[in-house]
Amino acid sequence: MVVFLGILSALSFGVGDFLARFSSQEVGFKNSLFFMLVVGSIFYIFIFFFLGDGLAPNAIGLSNSFLSGILIMFGLLCLYRGLQMGPVSIVAPIVAINPLFVFSIRFALGSEPTLIQWISTLIVISGAVFVSISAESHEESLGLTKKQIKDSVIISFISSVMLALGLVFSQEASNTLNTLETVIYIRFFSLLGIATLLLFTKSKIFLTKKSIPILFFQGILETTGYFCLVYAYAFDRVSIAVVISSGFGLVTVILARFILKETISKIQASGICLSFLGVVGLII
Repeated sequence: MVVFLGILSALSFGVGDFLARFSSQEVGFKNSLFFMLVVGSIFYIFIFFFLGDGLAPNAIGLSNSFLSGILIMFGLLCLYRGLQMGPVSIVAPIVAINPLFVFSIRFALGSEPTLIQWISTLIVISGAVFVSISAESHEESLGLTKKQIKDSVIISFISSVMLALGLVFSQEASNTLNTLETVIYIRFFSLLGIATLLLFTKSKIFLTKKSIPILFFQGILETTGYFCLVYAYAFDRVSIAVVISSGFGLVTVILARFILKETISKIQASGICLSFLGVVGLII
């Protein structure tokens, strides 16, 4: 059951992120994130109505949920911007190394890593370097400039760090709140954050007929991915589902290769494989 949930989570995140490429190009990355969170929040409320045990907020849990929600919002905003810019097969693998930053944060806070985790750290870093170096191979195949390639790599690393910080605070929040309740609060604060950003930047909020079905499935898939992880966590608090779900970047890359026809060089493929193997080593 746990393995199945992990696979479903990876597929949901991977396909959802791939769809974000198209919705971001259609309505802009900020609108894409806003409407994805609207759909996701409604879906979470629907799930909570049937499976939740009621709300029991507390100051510590809410404050950690707030920090997590805002950080995840900025992380997803950077991810969507990166996917909008492309190349997808560069952005997704870099963002997927966020467990490396979670590991680094936990180490800075006093955790004692195992030898396998130290080795895995070096593997992840090597993989990220390979992927970053290979980014220039897309300059000719996708018609991107060096500046566009460089910006997409930088914004991908920022996204990875923001998502890692958000995950750390979400874990802290779940120590004092029900897990599903934690997710509800985090999603609410993420939605509140992007809505506030749109308001202060005076961004035009709009939809197109083409974007509506994309955003609907994008929101459902992203929400399903998180829900599967939460559900698996109830079965096994150190769940193998977390390891499997980290393969969402591979799913997105495969879709980019076969649907967008993005060329994947040997050094890029090596970097992707190293990153994924290193992430597995960090989590187990």
